[in-house]
Amino acid sequence: MKILVIDTLKTCLFLAMRFEEAGHEVRYFLLPLESGKAKPDGDGLVGKVKDWKPSMGWADLIVITDNSIEPEKFEPYFKSGYPIFGCNMKAAELELDREAGQRVFQENGIEVVPFKSFKDYDKAIAYVEKEKRPFVSKPWGGETDKSLSYVPKGATPIEAAANLISQLEHWKKQGLKADFILQEMVEGDEMAVGGWFGPHGWNKWKNENWEEKRLMNDGFGPNTGEMGTVLRYVKKSKLFDDVCEPVTEELLKLGYVGYVDVNCIVTKEGIPIPLEFTLRFGEPHYKLAMHMHKGDPAQWMLDLVQGKDTLECEEGFCVGIIMGMGDYPWEKDDPIIVTGHPIRGVTEKNRGGVYFSSVKLGEAPIVVRDKITRGETYVSSGEYVLTVCATGKTIKEAAEKANELAEEINWPPHITRRTDIGARLEKGLPELQVHGYAKGARYG
Repeated sequence: MKILVIDTLKTCLFLAMRFEEAGHEVRYFLLPLESGKAKPDGDGLVGKVKDWKPSMGWADLIVITDNSIEPEKFEPYFKSGYPIFGCNMKAAELELDREAGQRVFQENGIEVVPFKSFKDYDKAIAYVEKEKRPFVSKPWGGETDKSLSYVPKGATPIEAAANLISQLEHWKKQGLKADFILQEMVEGDEMAVGGWFGPHGWNKWKNENWEEKRLMNDGFGPNTGEMGTVLRYVKKSKLFDDVCEPVTEELLKLGYVGYVDVNCIVTKEGIPIPLEFTLRFGEPHYKLAMHMHKGDPAQWMLDLVQGKDTLECEEGFCVGIIMGMGDYPWEKDDPIIVTGHPIRGVTEKNRGGVYFSSVKLGEAPIVVRDKITRGETYVSSGEYVLTVCATGKTIKEAAEKANELAEEINWPPHITRRTDIGARLEKGLPELQVHGYAKGARYG
């Protein structure tokens, strides 16, 4: 099969590599740096192209990894019926415009969290001062900087509100984009659910997952967007029935093909409150999902585009851990700081659980027959280096295997990673299962 991967997400090198390893002919387009310079990820590892347009007619399957970078350029190809696995502009609105997404939930009888949208920091500050209570701040309108999400805390509600005002003032001083929402705070247990969607509707396998977004163990540190995830495939999910199945007709009208994820808070009363849609490859969600897929990594995707469900998955749990360096996740280091470091410990035995993001082939000191020489090897090409994945019959078993694999891999500078991915579910799962969610899931 001829496959064109258009990686505007800039983290899906692994996808092109796995396609090539399966015997497919691959062309990999990676969105360049803001400077216009080509991003080095994948150099020497996959066949890269500088422009995706000439390959659109060549490809049997076109995979678009994101939905927020110049989506209008792809729209004529969607309308012309090209074999695209990815998100069109109309479907992207459900994620990028949180108001649109929340409206779809409401119109289909799903309870949502009240919120107000703002484009002006001063108006948002005045609103919080008037209400004298905290809200969750979240970016919207295509903003991809997840560090702009903020959940205020304080000894009292009004103190938490004061902390929110302080954060809004700091973002204003920094001149950051002021497209965001202030959402009512809801207490409960966070859990996401989703599935693969095409012209036929939903595939039979449902995907339940739990993310860890903070940089440090136990949820401390800044919001990175993602540090690790727990995932499982099931054929029956109460949360899926509650928040995904009701929006089926809407997705069919939009002509969406790809993954749909709905992140939720399940309240203490057992009410699932959807927080947001994700209609694209999640990161590192799809690495974990691919780790549990059986058979050819691309054929089921082409089948989905054509309205057929041929995906088969392993049961059990998968834990994925992101491994970075430098100033991950901000990617503001001088490239010389995070580029060219040899990645040790990737072997034929563990290679299947290692998913590259910012990696290329390069020359570095290596060991050959107990001698140090210089040779070609895997080297880093950015802050977000790779993700390790492992499976188990329980969350604890999968997490232990993933951490063992992470210990096998190293590079000369420091490694940034968490060691507690999945640990919060020891307490969280029983709370969800009281209300019939995550049925059959086991921590240990």
